[in-house]
Amino acid sequence: MNPVHGGLEEAELRALGLGRDQVIDFSSNINPLGPSLRVRKAAAEADLSAYPDRHSLILREALAARLGVETENIMVGNGSTELIHLLARAFIRPGEKSLIFEPTFGEYEAAASQAGADTVSIRAVERQGFLWPVAAAVRAISHVRPKLAFLCNPNNPTGVHLSRGTVEELRSQVADSGMLMLDDAYAPFADHRWDTTPLLKQGGVAILRSMTKDHALAGVRLGYMLAEADLVAVMRKLQPSWSVNAVAQAAGLAALGDEAHLDEARMVVSESKRYLCRELAALEIAATGSGANFVLARVGNASDVRMALLRRGMAVRDCTSFGLPEHIRIAIRRRAECEKLVEALEEEVADGR
Repeated sequence: MNPVHGGLEEAELRALGLGRDQVIDFSSNINPLGPSLRVRKAAAEADLSAYPDRHSLILREALAARLGVETENIMVGNGSTELIHLLARAFIRPGEKSLIFEPTFGEYEAAASQAGADTVSIRAVERQGFLWPVAAAVRAISHVRPKLAFLCNPNNPTGVHLSRGTVEELRSQVADSGMLMLDDAYAPFADHRWDTTPLLKQGGVAILRSMTKDHALAGVRLGYMLAEADLVAVMRKLQPSWSVNAVAQAAGLAALGDEAHLDEARMVVSESKRYLCRELAALEIAATGSGANFVLARVGNASDVRMALLRRGMAVRDCTSFGLPEHIRIAIRRRAECEKLVEALEEEVADGR
């Protein structure tokens, strides 16, 4: 299967007579400030004539020092998507069970399916605020005994952010039969952040992080995973040579030294999210209580609303592929950009479209 993703497509923009520079992109959940100047400088100065380090050693050493783990516990990849697929290939055998907390990122199911797993899902519903019923989930895990379970926290696209205690309970249950893959991609922008790194010492968990999101590196693709050294070694054998290019490695290293840029982005997200949620409520557009840097909004026919907004030069994520055809996902951007979106939504959605 090929998962459906958001993001701008050149062919669609051309059909509408639009250039990328004419569209405000609310469909990608990345740092609204873009890459920092320090990151841009490092990327521009990367040696394009030399092969990149196949194992991203310098970047892994910097991450290890920052996180207080061993270098052997870190796997760097060409975006978090590559790491999801490498983990599934390394850990799942055909016919084994995988479990996915849905609705969520489509690459989990794709990776499990390509690895030959039989997939079971635990699906949250809107009437319960998209919160998974934890007691029922624990029973399902005990019954299914999955080899690999996928949990995105905060979750994409709902924004639900589970507490440390809940995640620890789920990890403990899954560890009886396999491993929990905890996707931390949106944790840097969570309203109530908590450090997942100590979970690594408890075992039975692989922690996935995406520098694409918090440092706006979507164009070069960069992510990393924290896992037991033996698993990292197996995944590395499956990874294509030179998977992570020199520009990505240089940008990632510079990003680690620029926490101030991320702090500034968090303030922008916090202010803009408060504004956007308030205005959506005023327009009587139901939105989830997201703990991340995006909100999920019920607008009726999501496909129609997305296209109407795109014609106005604003891209949102149609959530039909998540099984939510009446919802759009809106990434949080700068306040002035959010104001433009609210103005457009007032005309396109508030009349009952």
